[in-house]
Amino acid sequence: MQDTILKEFKIKLPGDLVETTTNKEIIEMLLDKALSKTEYYHSKCKEFEEKHGMDFISFKKKVEESEQESFEEWDDLIAWEGYESVYKEWKKKYEELKIAWNNI
Repeated sequence: MQDTILKEFKIKLPGDLVETTTNKEIIEMLLDKALSKTEYYHSKCKEFEEKHGMDFISFKKKVEESEQESFEEWDDLIAWEGYESVYKEWKKKYEELKIAWNNI
């Protein structure tokens, strides 16, 4: 993974939260959200893998090279491609948040 550049971020919170919440806890909450999103989109990708009996790259190649066009397969390809893209984005965010957590 590329080097992650960490930047400082300020937020305003109610006084009692500021006194009882650490930076690490805030990052842990963000980590939980990123992990949840990552797992959700990964599960959507797995549904397509099970439905078509192959991974995304193989399915994409099959659909794009098929001589007979199937609208259902093209619809699945478009949806699956979206899920793959968002899954990778959230996975990257999760990994970067782990780096931030380790640097506190």
